[in-house]
Parts: sequence; structure tokens; C-alpha cells
Amino acid sequence: MTHVSAEADYLDDFNREAPPDTGTTPRPRPQRSEDPHATYRLQLHAGFGFAAVSELLDYFADLGVTHLYLSPVLQARSGSMHGYDVVDPTIVSEALGGEEGLRALATAAQERGLGLIVDIVPNHMAASEENPLWEQLLAEGMSSAAASVFDVDWRPPLPTADGKVILPVLGASYGEALTSGALRLTRVEGVYRLQYEYRTFPLRRDTLDTIEAAGGGRAFSGTPGVAASWQPLHDLLEAQYYRLVHWRIGDDVINYRRFFTIDDLAAVRVDVPEVFERIHAATIDLIADGVISGLRVDHPDGLRDPERYLQQLRNRTGVWIVAEKILHPGERLRDWPIAGTTGYDFCNDVLGLYINPEAMSQMHDIDRKLGGGQPYEEHAVAGKRAVLEGGLSADLARVAASLWAVTQQHPDVRDVTLDWCSRVLSRTLEHFHVYRTYVDPETGTAHPADREHISAAVAKAREDDPHPPPELWDFLEALLSGDAGSNPATLEVIARFQQLCSAVMAKGTEDCAFYRYRPVLALAEVGGDPARAGRSVEEFQQANAYRAERHPHAILSTATHDSKRGEDTRLRMAALTEMVDAWGAAVDACEDANLDSPLPAQSRQLVYQTAVGVWPLEGEPDDTHRDRLAAYVVKAEREAGVYTSWTENDEQFEERLRAFAHKILDAESAPEAFTAAVRRSSEVAMASGLGQVVLRTLSPGVADLYQGTEVWDDALVDPDNRREVPFSSRRDLLYASGDEAAVDDLLAHRRNGGIKMFVLQRALAARAAHPSCVGFGSGYLPLPVSGTWADHIVGFARVASDGSDALLVIAPRLPGAVMGERDAPPLGADWGDTALKIPGFLQGDYRDIYSGGGGEIGDTLELSDLLSSLPVAVLERDLDRPAEIDS
Repeated sequence: MTHVSAEADYLDDFNREAPPDTGTTPRPRPQRSEDPHATYRLQLHAGFGFAAVSELLDYFADLGVTHLYLSPVLQARSGSMHGYDVVDPTIVSEALGGEEGLRALATAAQERGLGLIVDIVPNHMAASEENPLWEQLLAEGMSSAAASVFDVDWRPPLPTADGKVILPVLGASYGEALTSGALRLTRVEGVYRLQYEYRTFPLRRDTLDTIEAAGGGRAFSGTPGVAASWQPLHDLLEAQYYRLVHWRIGDDVINYRRFFTIDDLAAVRVDVPEVFERIHAATIDLIADGVISGLRVDHPDGLRDPERYLQQLRNRTGVWIVAEKILHPGERLRDWPIAGTTGYDFCNDVLGLYINPEAMSQMHDIDRKLGGGQPYEEHAVAGKRAVLEGGLSADLARVAASLWAVTQQHPDVRDVTLDWCSRVLSRTLEHFHVYRTYVDPETGTAHPADREHISAAVAKAREDDPHPPPELWDFLEALLSGDAGSNPATLEVIARFQQLCSAVMAKGTEDCAFYRYRPVLALAEVGGDPARAGRSVEEFQQANAYRAERHPHAILSTATHDSKRGEDTRLRMAALTEMVDAWGAAVDACEDANLDSPLPAQSRQLVYQTAVGVWPLEGEPDDTHRDRLAAYVVKAEREAGVYTSWTENDEQFEERLRAFAHKILDAESAPEAFTAAVRRSSEVAMASGLGQVVLRTLSPGVADLYQGTEVWDDALVDPDNRREVPFSSRRDLLYASGDEAAVDDLLAHRRNGGIKMFVLQRALAARAAHPSCVGFGSGYLPLPVSGTWADHIVGFARVASDGSDALLVIAPRLPGAVMGERDAPPLGADWGDTALKIPGFLQGDYRDIYSGGGGEIGDTLELSDLLSSLPVAVLERDLDRPAEIDS
């Protein structure tokens, strides 16, 4: 950070450099006492339900969080390990302990000063026989009450499928499944159902009478291989309100909207008032009874109208709400009636501090040597094109047909083809850089930011594909921007395009391009830009200042259940940019040792970087570590879809990949240059990790911990990040209130995670002890830094609105350079002449929450003194001797 001598000049410069406002001006609502200050995210399942959480309440209270942040608690599919496959939103999950168990947990939590936040899933439910509404839909069709719940196109292009739900569940062609006897009638609780493998499906009520009249299910059995003998069963199936098809054609013909491309998760129409009421009734009642004090909304971008939905939810509940809105770097959250996002934006801001931009060129050179080199943008376009041609092809066809119908109402674009409509939509979707726009689906009103995103995407798309008529490109831009009329058909195209856009972005980038682009894998994180070379201190400070002003109650997260890797795994991989020469040598040594490897070089690149992230801090890798790495890299390559995929598994490739992962994660066979790089990256990342803790805990917002991350976290993507947490060992690392800690000893044994727990626990205690500094209306002030390592420090003050209290927060950035050749945290003299400038109104007596030392601070704070025992510091004002406040 550039040092500016005068405080006023510094603040002027900081404000002048702040990112421009996009026109959205959300203002935070006042904070309530029951709103969260610090949350602990828990992944619930049958083996870890409400009763198990209740046994840990003392631990969570002692840790210092204010709320438990629970994964979905409503009735999910049997055996669900996450709860997002809800089958009955009207009841609390019996597997977790039922409503009685949830209420008991809430009561016990409240006795310890803890509240409950729950995750709700308004976008989809499980398409399962356990779901009464889905069953009703299949049994009664479009005339049923359930028809308004699910988003079904009742007039699909597939011939003879009008009025039917197309179910891509067959493992063979329909004819083969029929004549082989794989489809048969079976009785379930005395009622006939259609059975295919482990699934059963309901039958129309009148066809049940047909079965009985024919003498029962045997009348509909045939002789395997004799087609004519199966005609009665075929006729019976043709009379149903659904049609079974081979899963391989499902993506092309499916006629119900899904959660992305998952056939078993059917989209729900919460924009329909009665559907909203049914989906949310149980949650609203629990909030009214004080059981739930906050909500996390899953995937709002899948909804037809996120803003109206969130406003309705806010009106009905009145509680603190955050939404899983994924913002592209530089994008601002709209003026929604919520506290903010679930923190992916903060995660990427923090991560950027620990990516060395000066190393990016060399990291790209290493990647090119390993078969890479294609720009990220090309991977992103290719990934989105692949999903539009594959998993979301039916969704694209539906929007294209609607667009084509609308063009017939406009003489200037009437003579276009369906193919052209599909192409302009596809190319535009491929070049979107945000998850979606929010043009009002009821009025067509577009925000200026929406117009900018649409205009930019269409301009790139028409450059990419000049063949469709220019007037069609112009019309598409006008339509998507709300300028081509507001009749229902036009608004339908707008709404459908926006919903599809978010799915294309998620599947094409997060679940494809992120796994293909490999120069710095740490950057491939949800909401991030893998091609962006880090964040400067100034950029981070500006982002925090924006949070303080606009979203002071949003979540600050560095790990979630959807993260691509754990928070410390990510930092260890990011640390490679701080030791790029050593990393290049390590890769060369690995390549020399694996000259006979049949794996593609890019697959080896994937294994090398990920192995750095999961190599154990203590001891040597064992089979558990190797199996976890092997499972991860196979999943990553399937997501990438280059050498293998979820639908076309290359078993030989995957077996070679597993074997290579096992070989690399072996202390005896790994080259010394590689194990040396692992040791160095872990040391750098531990210093960065402590910085990440204090930044997440004391930046403007609600500090969030993902389960288990109170100590060093080596998780990979799900399901790896949902492993059981050994809470007993974490409890042993807690310090009772008032206990003194031997910081030197904690630092000496830093690899066991106790130092991270200590830094976190004390930072959370500081939040609790100084609510006026972090609560509603508190101030955020970046602190100027001077000296040799000025660009390697983040310093800011959290200040009470009346100036009567303050916290000074100091964290390292890119600590590897400060560490020099030493594999130890940067302490004391390592910081040389680096110093913080303290404004006059913040000068006074402070106490270090970690060392316990304190004293008076003047206009300069020398880091060689301040960071003598830890690479982070949090100073709390000594309120027994308050500083005088300038009038």
C-alpha cells in the first residue's frame, strides 16, 4: 500500500479510488439483538442430527459464535447427506429428529445464548416417490393441484408427449426395457404401481380400474423378446401422465425445469402465491415461535423473480436473511431486502491477498510445459457451449422456441429461423460474465447494470457468430433489455433466459472450466475469476469499506459446503505463487521421476497442485490421504469432461489417475524438491491462514466458520468437505475464558492447529467484547502503512460510531517474502522498518488480545514490536483509560 503521510490525504485518496457504484444503493436495516454476529455452519444428516448438535452446544458457546447455521432441516429424501433434496417442505426432517427435536435444540441453544439459522431451498424439490406432490403430479397430470408447483412444459416437442412429464430414467431404450420385462407392475401397500429397477411410479386412477378388470398385473406381463406380447403393458403406459425415456436422450427431451442438470431435482414455482405458502408454511411457523432466527436462501438465481421472492420472504418472516447469490468480481449485489450474500465474494477478496501477481507469468509457463496454455475465457466459452449442447439443450430449445414465437409478432424480424434463434441465444449465454440479469419479469424494467451486461454479451456473441441476421441480434438485445415490449410472451422469454443463464454459468464455469484451467488451481473458487492475478491491499480495503457501508450484516466466509477446496487447502495451493522458482523445480523433479507416465500432462498438473494442498501437516501421508486425493482428481477430471466424464467414464484412464495420485502422495517415492515445496507452502499458508482468520472475523460482516475449520482445514470439494468432524479433539484445544495461553508454545506446535483455534477464539471474543465496533453503524478505517514491507500488511480500524471504542486489526499479506529463507512465520525483526500510521482520534491505550500486553499508541505503530510473537495482531482499546476524542 502506498504510504500517504497525512491522514486526510490518505482518506481522500482511498475514497477517490473506491470502485464506482453501479447504481444499486442497498441500505442496511438496523441490527437486532437476535441477529447473528458469528455463525458456525453444520452439515446435518441422519447420523448427525439435532440431538447430536445439542451435545456440542457448550463447545460452540465457548468458541464464541452466536448462531448455529444449519443445512436444510425439512424432510429430505431417505439417506440424504445434505438435505437439499427436500421431499416434503411441510414437516421437519424425521431423520434429523423431527420438529420436537428441532424445538428442543433451539431451547437448549437459547439457554447458552445461541440462535439458529436454517438453510431453505425454494428453487427445487426431489423428484422422488417420497415426495407427495411429485407423486400427485405423475398420477393426475396437468389437472392436478401439484401442476402449479413444478415448472413443466406440458406441450413438449417430443411427439405423443403432450400432457406428460418426460422422465429420463431408463438405462436402455424404451423398447428394450419394455420387451425385456424390466418394466412391470407391482403392488405397493396393496396398490399397483409401475416398477423399473429400484424405482416405482404411480398409475392413473382410472388405469388402476383397468388393471383390476383385466384380472390383475399378470395380464400385463409378456414373453421376454416377443414384442407383441407386451402390447397391453405398452398401452397402459401410454395412458399415463408421464413418459419414460432412455437417460441418454433425456437432456434433449426433458420438459420440466431442474436444478441445473440434475433430473432428480425438479424446479419449484415459488412465484405462484399458493406454492410459496405451501413451501414456506412450516418455516414461517418456526420463525413465529422463535425457533429460527435467520435464513439462508439457497440458489436464488434459479427463481423467476428473486427480488420479489426475497421481499415476500422478508415481509412474512422479518428475520435476518442472506442469499447464496454468487457475484462475479466487480459485480454488486442488487438492492434486495436482505442482509447480503453468503460470502463467496469475501472469500475471493481474501484469497486474492495471498496470490502473488508477479508470479503469474511463471505459473503460466509451468502450465504450458504441462500441456496447458489455453486462455481461461476460451475454457469458459467452451464449457458453457458444452452444457448448452448437452445437459441444458432442452432448456435452450424451450427458450429458443419462445423467442421464435415472439419474433413473429415483429415484422422486422419475422423471417428468421428457429436455428438462428437458438444460435443467438446460445452465443449470448456463452459470453455472459455474470450469473444472470434481473430484468423485471412483470414489467420488463431493466437496471442500467443489466443493460451493460446484456450489451457486452451480445456484442461478443455477434462477433463470435456473424451468420444470424444483424436485425435478430439487435432484436435480441432489445428484448432481453426490456425494450421490445411487455406482452406476456416477451416477458416469458426474458424470465426464461435469466433462469437459464444462471444454470449455464454454474455448469459451464464452476463445474467445467474451473476444472480445465490449471495454472493456479487455488483461484478456481466459486464466485472467482481463475485468470485474475490476485487483489492488492487497496482493492481489499475498498471492498471492505463497501461492505461496511452497504452490507455490514452479510456473511464473511472462506469455506462452505460448495467450496472447491477447504480454506487452508486453498491457501497452501496459493502459496505456490510465493515460491514459484521452488515450485517449478518441484514440478520438473516430479516430471523427471514420471517420464513413463501414460497420463496427460494436464492431469499430472492437477495432481501435483492438489497434493500440495492435502499433504498432512503432521506425519506422512497414509492411505486415507491418498484415497481422498484419488477420489478428488477423478471427480475433477469428470467435471472437466476432457479425458473422462460422468456419462462416459474412461475406466482405464481413471484407474491410471488414481494410481498416479497414490504415487505422488507418498513420502518415500516423492522427489525431495517436491516434499521441500510442500513444507515451504505449508509454512507460508499457516501464516496466511492466521491472517485469513482475523480478516474474516473482524472485517465488516458476520464472521462464519464452516464445520471443522477452527483448526487447519485440508478439505477438498464435496463430499470430502462433509467428512465427520472430530469435535472431541477440537474441544481439547479450546481455552476457557480468562485462561492464559503460551503463545510461543502454540506457535512452536503450530501444525496441530491449536494456534489457529487460539487466534480465532480470541478474535471472536473481541467481537463480543466490543459490539459497538463491529455492529450497526460502526466505522471502518484503513490504516496507512509505510516501510519495506508496506505492501505485505493489511491494517484497519473498527470504530464505534461515537469514536468511544476501537479495535485495530493487522494481518500479513504474501508473508512468504517477509519470511525470507526461514520456514517460520514472519515475526519481530523480519518486519524491519514497516509501520502503521495511527490517526489522532485512534491514539491511546490498547491491549493486545493475543499477548495480553498493552500500552499507549501514538501516531506510529512499529510492526517489529507489534508482531513479535504472532504474525497477526488485534488491539482493543483499554476502556479503563479511554482516549480523548477530538471534537
